[in-house]
Formats: sequence, C-alpha cells, structure tokens
Amino acid sequence: MAKARLGFLDKDEIERVYGTALRILEEVGVKIGSEEVTRVLAASGARTSDDGERMFFSEDLVKWALKAAPKSVLLAGTDASHDITIPSEERRMYVANGGEGVSLVNMLTDERRPTRTEDLRDFAILVDELPQVDFFWPMVGALEQPSEIKEVVEFKTSLEWSSKHIQSGAMTAQQARKMLDMAGPLVDGGENLARRPIFSAVQCPISPLSFERGLIEAQVAFSRAGIPIVAMSASVAGLTSPVTISGTVAQTTAENLASLIVTQAAKEGAPFIFSSDSSPGDLKSGSIDYGALETSLFRAAAGQVGEYLRLPKMVAGIGLENLSVAIGNIWEGVAYVANQSLIPSDLGSGLGGTDQAVGASLEQLVLDAWVWDAAKEFARDFDFGEGAISFDTIKAAGLDGNFLAKRHTSLRFRGESVATRIPCAALSSRLEASSRKAAITDAREEALRILGEAHEPKLDSTLSEEIDRIMRA
Repeated sequence: MAKARLGFLDKDEIERVYGTALRILEEVGVKIGSEEVTRVLAASGARTSDDGERMFFSEDLVKWALKAAPKSVLLAGTDASHDITIPSEERRMYVANGGEGVSLVNMLTDERRPTRTEDLRDFAILVDELPQVDFFWPMVGALEQPSEIKEVVEFKTSLEWSSKHIQSGAMTAQQARKMLDMAGPLVDGGENLARRPIFSAVQCPISPLSFERGLIEAQVAFSRAGIPIVAMSASVAGLTSPVTISGTVAQTTAENLASLIVTQAAKEGAPFIFSSDSSPGDLKSGSIDYGALETSLFRAAAGQVGEYLRLPKMVAGIGLENLSVAIGNIWEGVAYVANQSLIPSDLGSGLGGTDQAVGASLEQLVLDAWVWDAAKEFARDFDFGEGAISFDTIKAAGLDGNFLAKRHTSLRFRGESVATRIPCAALSSRLEASSRKAAITDAREEALRILGEAHEPKLDSTLSEEIDRIMRA
C-alpha cells in the first residue's frame, strides 16, 4: 500500500542533520539547571564542563540511549477502548486538541475572557464526545487557581472529565510526584502506571540547548515511574534557533537527543517520544508564526529525522486557528489542513486553538474536528498493486471506451474517492453557496448542544475523594 506523506529530505540530508546534532552535543553541550540531574547524567557517562555549567554527550552515549528507548509506546486511556499504541500498524496519526490557552474566545463575536476551571471541564467533555479527537491536552489554564496548585487542579479536572489519554506536564518534581499519586488510584496503584500510563508528560527543552531545573527534575520523576516523555522542542527560527529550516531541525534534534539521554539515564527503557513544535519567527514582532507557509516543512523534516532515529514522534500541528471565521463550509477548511495530515508523525495536536495557540474556542474545537475528519483522508492507504492498476480493465476499456460499466469500477470506487463517503467532499456539497462564518456558527451550535446534555464525571465518588485527599495533602 502507498501512503501519502510530506517529505523533502533525502537520506544524505537527514544524516547531515543527525551528524550535526551529534557534534552539537559533543562540542557545544547543553545547559542543565539541576545539580541532581547533572549527577544522574554524569553517572551514565556524560561529561561536565570545567565550570559545571554544561553537560556534553558522546556519540556512544547517544547510541546507547537510542538503543535503550522503546520503539513502541502505549498511551492508555482511563477507558481501555481509547488506548493508543504508537507507531500504529496502520501508520495513522492520532490527534489531540491544543493546550494551555489563557483566553476563551467566542469566534462569532470576538469576545474573550480569561479561562477558568469550568472552561477546562467543558473542553474535556467536548473532546470525550468528539470521535475525531483521540487524546486530551488540558486545553486551557485554570487561571483563577493559586499558582501553587494550578497544574494539579487542571490535572484533576482532566482525570475527572476525560476517559481518553491525557497529555499534560509538570513544572517541578513535586508537582510530578503529586500527579503520579493522583493517577495511581485509577490503575489500582502507582506501580501499574508503567504498565498502563494513562497520562504522558510534555517536558520541553528550552531553546537554545537548555533544560530548566523544575522541568528536567519533573522529567526524571516521570521517567522513573514509566510515564512517556514528550520532548517538545519549540524553537523559533531566527529567534531561538538558526533562521534556516536545516539549522533549526539540527538544533531541535540535538535537544531531543539530550532529553532522550536524560530519560534513559533516569530509567533505562523508559518511554520517550521525539517531538518538535518549531516554526518560523516573525522577526519584526519577535513572535512565533505558526501560520507561516514553511511551518509544515519544519514539521515534515523533524518527522523524517524521528523516523531515521526509529523513535515514536509527535511533530504535527493541526487546526484552522483564526481562519475559521473566513470559511462557509467544512470543505473550504480542508485546503488549510490537508498538508498537515501528510506530516510523517504518530501524534499531532492543536485542534481548537486560536491566536497562535494563546486562546481557545469551543466552536473552533468542533469545527477543527469536522475538518480533520475529511483532511486526514489525504494520508490514507492507496492501493498500487496489480489488481488496483488493472491492466485488464484498461485493455477492455481501450476497446469499448467504457470504464463505468466495468466490475473494477463498481468494486473500487468507494475506496478511491472521499466524495463517496464524506458528504462535505461530494461535488454537490462543494457547489452549494455558503455565507462567511456559516461553518463556525454550525460548530458553535453543536458545541452548545453537547454541553447542554447531562454529563457525569468519569471517576466514581470514591476515586474522586481519594484524589481530593491527595491534593489536600
């Protein structure tokens, strides 16, 4: 089977990126902001600079970590029917909503306000109800909560209202241990989390080539407990990494490999996911530009490197963002998302985000899910076997000029064109006139309909009280 994929690096170019990453780790090194983690790395063979500020990793240490890391990772749901194993046998991409927006946006009126705990609950309910969304990111921050407990409140809310795998993270080792304690009762004890990790942790390197103390100490705590680590390097080309795609991908590869070594030094065989959220920077404003035309190329190149390293990978970003107000129907949105479906990645995220991921919108999440349902068909399997090509059919039609009446056509037409299976892709639907904002209006009505129904927490009262007790402690 042939599968459509976006890739533009040849083998020599991928090996040049990898070779440069090795040289960065051995000659430039990375800054580790934790003495505890520095000791863990030194015990595994890393070299410390004379001033103690940087750690250096040899090629042998990198190869050891790559060999030790699992080639397959389970992302379990609290409901086992939502379990995800990556890479999947079908080579499909699993997607999540976006994460940690700080404003709730009404896309129809452009009204916005700071987000609260109940907003996070609503997004968790929506994700649980939308079959197009495979796992859950805490979509917005519980900004009314004290900073000391904000992350654990968000984590508890996610556990309470989502039965799908949760991808979260911690700012400190103390938070990480609290999250492990909170998740333990859901799998009959913390020792079972390594067997069924119902959450994974996005622990970001800080570009360029730096690991903040709280984040890296939390990563070590998670790794020792068997929680999958997502090393999402969010370099901004021209600002926190080289302005070129090639230079940025080399740097993010080095950051991922350093994060991999930390994970394996904490616990050999701990699950790890290669990740990049890099994109060009707007050099006039100093901000990230997820909508840049080249963003998909940054992601595709990172995906190709992840495949070369034989690591599970999360490099795809998916969603219409503010373009949603300009389209009238689902099909108009597919053109913006189709290339994202072709990124060589096992995981993607971003549904529901607005304003360069600063905001989030209920209706945006629903519309993104609808559009993704059609756009992901670009990356389906295409049969290029002899039966699909069918020389005999071409020979027969070459004589009578009629393909429509052939058995080959009647047996295969539904599998070859999405227009036969997805209403928004049909010619009649594409020709229908639609007004601006019609699609986002329909999506808002659907979001409000779902949230207007009765929904019960996913945890029974005993588990909920146990988690509350752990939080109070």
